[in-house]
Amino acid sequence: MASAGSGRRVGRVLLTMLSVIVLLVTVVGAGVSVVMGQLQGNITAIDVSENIDPKSAAEPLNIVNEETGTYEPLTVVLMGSDTREGKGNGGFGSAEDIGGARSDTTIVMHISGDRQSAIGVSIPRDTIITLPNCKKDGKKVGGYSGRFNQAIELGGPGCTIKAVEQMSGLDISNFMLVDFRGFKRIVEAVGGVEICLKEPVDDPLSGLKLDKGKHVVNGEEALAFVRARKTLGDGSDTSRIRRQQAFLSSLIRKVLSSGTLLNPAQLIGVLDAATESLTADPQMADINNLKDLALSLKDLKPANLTFTTLPWTPNGDNATVSINPEKAKPIWDAMKNDTPWPPKSADGTETPLLKTPPENIRVNVLNGTPTSGLAKKVAKQLRKKGFVVEEVGNAETTDYTATTVQYDPKWDQSAKTLIYAAGATVDEKVKKQGGVLNLIIGTDFTSIKDVEILDITQDYTAQVNTGDENYCAA
Repeated sequence: MASAGSGRRVGRVLLTMLSVIVLLVTVVGAGVSVVMGQLQGNITAIDVSENIDPKSAAEPLNIVNEETGTYEPLTVVLMGSDTREGKGNGGFGSAEDIGGARSDTTIVMHISGDRQSAIGVSIPRDTIITLPNCKKDGKKVGGYSGRFNQAIELGGPGCTIKAVEQMSGLDISNFMLVDFRGFKRIVEAVGGVEICLKEPVDDPLSGLKLDKGKHVVNGEEALAFVRARKTLGDGSDTSRIRRQQAFLSSLIRKVLSSGTLLNPAQLIGVLDAATESLTADPQMADINNLKDLALSLKDLKPANLTFTTLPWTPNGDNATVSINPEKAKPIWDAMKNDTPWPPKSADGTETPLLKTPPENIRVNVLNGTPTSGLAKKVAKQLRKKGFVVEEVGNAETTDYTATTVQYDPKWDQSAKTLIYAAGATVDEKVKKQGGVLNLIIGTDFTSIKDVEILDITQDYTAQVNTGDENYCAA
C-alpha cells in the first residue's frame, strides 16, 4: 500500500517538469530582464563531472549549425528527488547532499534541432536495471541489479544520467532536479490547472475528494491529484504517470492561452516559483542559457509536444518492471538521430497521432462553396472510410475558402481524425456542440484521405499523448 510519504514524493518529478515548462514558456515574456539576477540566484548548480563528462559550462545551449541554420538538438534528464533536503530544506550543495534520496519518475526530454517538436519519455521508477558503476566520495559504487530510482541514491544526479545513457545509448550532459517545496507555488502562480475525472474520487491517502467532471485545482488539490494512486486508474505507478503527463499538458495550455506572458507581475511570480526549486548542471543553471533556450522554443506548439512511457513488461512480482528493449530502441534512435517519433508514415509524410477510428465519429457535412452537390460527394467519401455521416446540407454561406471542422472540445480526439482525413486547415472549438462534428467544405478541399489509427490496445505500456489533448482520468 502506498504511503502518504510516497505520494508526496511522486509530486517532485512533476514539479521538475512544471518548473522547466513554466520557466521556458514564461521567460520569453516582456519585463523580466530586471529580475534576471534574482532568478539566477534562485537556481543551484552542482558539478556532476565525477560520473559524466559534461560539456563546458560556458558553452551556450543553443548552438546554431552554420550549415543548416538550425539549432542543435538538446536532450535533458528531468528528475524529481524524494530527498527532504534541498533549497529551503537543507540545500543541494553537492551530489553527497542527496544521500538517501531516490528519483521516483524520470523524464528524458528531447528538443528537436528545428525547435518545432519535443518528446518527453517517462522511465518508470521501479524498472529493474543493472545500476551503473558510479563514484561517490571518490569510491566506486553500483554495478549490481536494482531499481532505476536507486541511481540517484548511489551517486547523485550524475549517476541517474549515467543510468539513462546506459539504457539508451544517448550522450547526455544536462539535467534538472527539483525539490518538493515549490509545487503549490507554481500552480498557484498560474491561477490553477484544469483537470478532468471520469468518476468521483475520494482518496484518503492523497486527500483528493472531487466529483466527476472538470475542475480547476490549486494548491493542495493539485498536489493530491498527482499523488492519488490506489483510487484512480488501475492503481499502478504507470497509470499515475499518464495522469501526471495530462497535468503537464493542461499546464502548458493554461500558460500559453492565459495572460501570463503579458502580465509582468504574474510573470515574475511564476518565474520566481519555477526557479527557486531548481538544481541543475552549470549549463542549465545559467539563467541566460535558459532564456536563450526559451526564446528558441517560442514557436513550439502543444500539439508537437509528445509524451510517452518507455515500453515495459511486468516482472511477475506485482512490484517491478523491465524495459522492452525492442520497442524502446526506436524511441532512443529517434532522439539520437533527431528524427520524428512516432516515425513518419510509409510515404514519408508526417502524420498526427490519431486515436479515434472513423467508425466512432459522427459528422455533419456542410457545403461552404458555390459548387452544387459537393456535400453529398464528400459524405459518400466519408462513409467509405468508415465515418458515420448524420446530416448533409449547406453551410450558412458559400464563401468558405478553407475546409473547417467545428467540434466540442470534449471530442478533440475525434476532431483530430476528421481534420486529418479531410485535410481541414481550420478547426473551431464550439463548447456544448455535443458529440457530432461539423465538416464545412471549403474551396481548398481535395478528397478524404485514409487514416491510420494508433493502436494503443496492443501495447498498453507505450501510451502516446500530445500536449494539446484533453484527458479525463479514470
